[in-house]
Amino acid sequence: MTSEKHVAVLAFPFTSHPPPLANLLRKLAEAAPDVRFSFLSTAKSNGDLFPSRAGLPPNLRIYDVDDGLPAGATKLHPREQVDAFLKRAPESFRAAIDAAEREAGKKVSCLLSHAFLVFACEIAEQMGVPWVTFWVPSPCFLSACIHVEVLGRLRCGTSCGGVAEAEADDKALEMVPGLSLFRMSDIPDEILQEQNPRMVPNLLRQMGNVLPRATAVVVNSFEEANPAPLVADLKSKLKILLHVGCLTVQFPPPSLPTSAASDHTGCLAWLDARDPRTVAYICFGTMAMPSPGEVLALAEALESTGTPFLWSLKEHMMVHMPQGFLERTGAQGKIVPWAPQSRVLSHPACGAYVTHCGYNSVFESVAGGVPMICKPFWADNAMNARMVKEGWGIGVGVEGGMITKSGMEKALEAVLRGEEGEEMRKKVGELRARLAEAAGPGGSVEADFKTLAELISAA
Repeated sequence: MTSEKHVAVLAFPFTSHPPPLANLLRKLAEAAPDVRFSFLSTAKSNGDLFPSRAGLPPNLRIYDVDDGLPAGATKLHPREQVDAFLKRAPESFRAAIDAAEREAGKKVSCLLSHAFLVFACEIAEQMGVPWVTFWVPSPCFLSACIHVEVLGRLRCGTSCGGVAEAEADDKALEMVPGLSLFRMSDIPDEILQEQNPRMVPNLLRQMGNVLPRATAVVVNSFEEANPAPLVADLKSKLKILLHVGCLTVQFPPPSLPTSAASDHTGCLAWLDARDPRTVAYICFGTMAMPSPGEVLALAEALESTGTPFLWSLKEHMMVHMPQGFLERTGAQGKIVPWAPQSRVLSHPACGAYVTHCGYNSVFESVAGGVPMICKPFWADNAMNARMVKEGWGIGVGVEGGMITKSGMEKALEAVLRGEEGEEMRKKVGELRARLAEAAGPGGSVEADFKTLAELISAA
């Protein structure tokens, strides 16, 4: 095979961001076999994504970039690791691109980067090649970042104008195109701060100025899942907007394998013994963690309601459980350090998902037809939770935004055993059907992906 084109793919190697880009890369490599793809990320992330290089498409190569960490720095906070990486990233990626070009024997003809890597725009312009960028969080959060200056003025105007803060935070953002569903309280404070010592919020504040320069912006979502005014506003601001589906989720989900397959913590076998739609699955992602008091309150609510539960919880948080909880609930629930989440949510026994509302997790729940109990933490979580509760009507929040025993008791009863939960299950089934159609043959996802493949092949 002789590749006529060479696409360098630049990853943001943290939390849930690499898998969607890696999945998009695999699809592109198969759809465009005459294009060479060079995937650039840190050694650690590459090892997690591609533990074996044997099964990779022949037109795909993997390259390591510097993680920016000082020698021997093994105990930095995750946010410090991100900042260290991003400070060195322009230089690190440029060096990796040079290495990829030398090995390939041809210059890069297109850059495809994670949207957080805004410096890729300048690299592409210096190289004289198209820049295609990939946005992993929700499109509503992208809109907030693009409108960040307007939102900042609104925040200042209400707080400086004598309006009570609680009233201002609960006011609908009707004056911002596409964001009328949301409230100021849904917007992360860190992107509204003009001076922030951390790298990512400062990069997010640049989206409105940088992304309109991209040849195309690809989003990890479905056009059918987002408010039409929001999509229309994004399209008006960007040269090309492409929805390629949620790239870590299949619509419809694949049939469940035998319970022992890829289930070393025994979750699926445990679920097999439970009645349909009775189990609350609890997981707050890879980094978010409720306070010790919230862990205690959640455990108490599970016990008092007798709710069967499967809880993915880091071991160091187990000390915050009520005394004797594990012994008393041994027949009722199961706590594991890790769960095969998409398979859990697609299991017939799963009836509710207590979640931080990360975007990938939300779509895994939709694919499984499972209503949600929302406890957002940061970034796009609160906007996603608003979409779940009010945009789609497939979930509830926790009273006051904090997990309490009484609030969680009400939420569990509503979703698992109330009429409200039945209505949510109906709506999530309808949304799942719409997204399965969008993801299927002849759907909008296929059309937008074809446009993307043609764009990078022609670059």
